[in-house]
Amino acid sequence: MSNSQILELLHELRLAGFREELEHQLQHPQYSDMPIQDRILRMLQAETERRYRNKIDRLMKAANFKYQAAPDDINYRTGRNLDKAEILSLLKSEWIDRSQNLLISGASGTGKTWLACALGVSAVQHERSVRYVRAGRLVEEMMYARLDGTITKLRTKLARLDLLIIDDFALSPMSKQELTDLFEIIEDRSARSSTIMIAQRAPEEWYDYIADPLLADAFMDRIRSRAHLLQLKGKSLR
Repeated sequence: MSNSQILELLHELRLAGFREELEHQLQHPQYSDMPIQDRILRMLQAETERRYRNKIDRLMKAANFKYQAAPDDINYRTGRNLDKAEILSLLKSEWIDRSQNLLISGASGTGKTWLACALGVSAVQHERSVRYVRAGRLVEEMMYARLDGTITKLRTKLARLDLLIIDDFALSPMSKQELTDLFEIIEDRSARSSTIMIAQRAPEEWYDYIADPLLADAFMDRIRSRAHLLQLKGKSLR
């Protein structure tokens, strides 16, 4: 079998990384002295790396982050109330494997959304499925899905995410139906996946925001159980 036939078969099999590495080796004579096992290993590693990059690209696009926040750029300056050791632990994404939640609160401009996106980017880099969405937009999606009969499909899709980031919670009034829809999302994800909730109000204020005592108790029980709490402080970063 000729080299061109091998390359064509690799193309048909969609082994682009393997194919590119083989072409590279064929163009450089020094590889002829390398043991065949080592040459094959390099080609397999190239294919594995290509598949990883493609997966990460897909996950990043699907996440729809507000900020493409680099985890290495997190600002730990004094006054932000950030424990570096705790953040570095969260960046490992093991808390997502344990289906834990994260509640981030703080005044406007303290970097809540940016930090959540950095944690989300890290989760994607660890091959977790993530989606970022503002609370208002999410309840709109639920409303339209209810109208066109796709509500079950949407809830299933959201439940399957490894990490859902909900921004601007409790920023503006919500109807009881909207709060109930949001609770249903949290309920579907409870104990099997992770959610980041971002709000200017501290979690203890969410009871009054929800207003309905029974709904508030149920909502807070689901979201605060197994939750990490971060309350950002300091001057605005904008």
